[in-house]
Amino acid sequence: GLPAEARGWLDSVPGGGMRDGLGEARLAYLRGDRSREAGKGGGRSSGAGGGSGIFRRRTGILGDSMTSTPLLVGAPSASVQGPGYARFYERNKARANAVYVGANDGMLHAFDTETGAELFAYVPQALLPVIGELSSPTYRHRPYVDASAGYGEASLGGHWSSVLVSGMGMGARGVFALDVTNPAAFASGKGALWEFTERDDSAMGHVRSPPLIAKIKVGTKDKVPVYRHFAVVASGINNYGEDDAHADPAGALFLLALDKPPRERWKLGVNYYRLAAPAAEPGLSNALGPPALAVAADGSARFAYSGDLQGRLWRFDLDAARTSSGAVLFEARDSAALRQPITHAPKVVFAPGGGYLVLFATGKLIESADLQASSFAPQSMYAIHDSGATPIAPVRSRSQLAARTASAGASATITGAEFDYGGAVKGWYVDFPNARGDGERAAGSPALAAGTLFVNTVIPGADPCAGPASRTYVLDSLSGFSFTPDGYAISGRRTGDIVRGRTDPVPLIFDLFASVGQADPTGGARAVRTIGLLRWRADGAPPLLTQVKVGLPAKRISWREVANWRDLHAAARKTR
Repeated sequence: GLPAEARGWLDSVPGGGMRDGLGEARLAYLRGDRSREAGKGGGRSSGAGGGSGIFRRRTGILGDSMTSTPLLVGAPSASVQGPGYARFYERNKARANAVYVGANDGMLHAFDTETGAELFAYVPQALLPVIGELSSPTYRHRPYVDASAGYGEASLGGHWSSVLVSGMGMGARGVFALDVTNPAAFASGKGALWEFTERDDSAMGHVRSPPLIAKIKVGTKDKVPVYRHFAVVASGINNYGEDDAHADPAGALFLLALDKPPRERWKLGVNYYRLAAPAAEPGLSNALGPPALAVAADGSARFAYSGDLQGRLWRFDLDAARTSSGAVLFEARDSAALRQPITHAPKVVFAPGGGYLVLFATGKLIESADLQASSFAPQSMYAIHDSGATPIAPVRSRSQLAARTASAGASATITGAEFDYGGAVKGWYVDFPNARGDGERAAGSPALAAGTLFVNTVIPGADPCAGPASRTYVLDSLSGFSFTPDGYAISGRRTGDIVRGRTDPVPLIFDLFASVGQADPTGGARAVRTIGLLRWRADGAPPLLTQVKVGLPAKRISWREVANWRDLHAAARKTR
């Protein structure tokens, strides 16, 4: 049953603090009982005191999901490696699909995708003090579980599980973790793993993007690497430091051990780590955005990259997580040296010649002031090369990047000079056209497919009566160029058609066709993939489907002559 403190919250008049004895009836209301809603008689609800028809009348029992993206979870990943994982996969590969979504009825819901039946609903403990407000006839809409969940497989004390981790959006400061290996058995009491809120660490803020699940190397034993699985979560927005008084907090990247026993208290340096990302200018607002991971050959997370509202791109060394803070790889500033906020997760690809290329777009759309024309400023798309060196080798300014120019108009022509990685040039950038005039900025995290970058932007416009618009830029991730009709990324090609009305922050991307040409004398060939781009629009407008062709190397992509192959062959036979 519920603990006494939770029963007390449900037994109290929302906002008034007085006990009304309607705790059981209020709990039944939250679970879907509508017999005590205003305008209805008594009936099935139980509970002491109070008449009937006193709770808020609802149009439906499922709360709205404003910013929570549904998460589909099916069979476990077949690509994960580790002791005992093959048995775990065999046991669960045929399990039923489930979809998870947070709602502003105070719950994360799990539904069977075939029947639509609800498998379970989870109420985070952090929301229990305010969940009773949902029953008040004077209730005014507020967020509860208004965030998107992340998912992955993790070893919890030597036992594999499928784990879901989610923030609560603006409902509360913190995240929670659930074992969703068998969602139909969640009610047995083993599904809830833990919660981590500002009570555990005051640097924890509101988290809206999906947390990441990562295997991280924590040491060695008998010269064999030792790994542990963590939830990787940025501190988010409105995190207020230890005194909860100042408005310019330091950001932090949290590593939260997924194998922490439910009753064990959180302890810094034992079951969680906090990697600092302090503010550069205390007078400016700041928050650390969601991270992206660079993964090593053994499947462990090597680096995490995250941007903040002051335009800094951070790199966190996860191999040294117990002792290190973040280091700034790059500061995003426009041509007038003004900071450009980074609010969405970057993407990471391998760079030619070694290291990583970190891709991100700038712009903020968090508060109503961001829609004011007076706040419009130039925003950009960046690709920053990180060599992976320790200590970090920062990219000092955009002067070290290859400039791409996007023309203004109904679509944008991307032009610029070619360059090679490994020299003085450390990546590329392109400014969104006319952003100072129309407010164009990143609408979400970029998407990747076949080495191609898909960047969605939103254009609020200076005239609110004209309504918003959006673009989707399709760019080669390495060069920053757009594509010809037959799939070549070169300067001078158009992309980013303006679409009027609201669209999803991230398009749906899927493969349509693929073809491979004839092999050349070296055995190499050119493949062309046709990628579909589906953009959903609001207000009942039909979705938009566009296609783009992307050329890629295929078959034998490199070769070298082994002149002494006979000697090598003879040496190999001798060692058998």
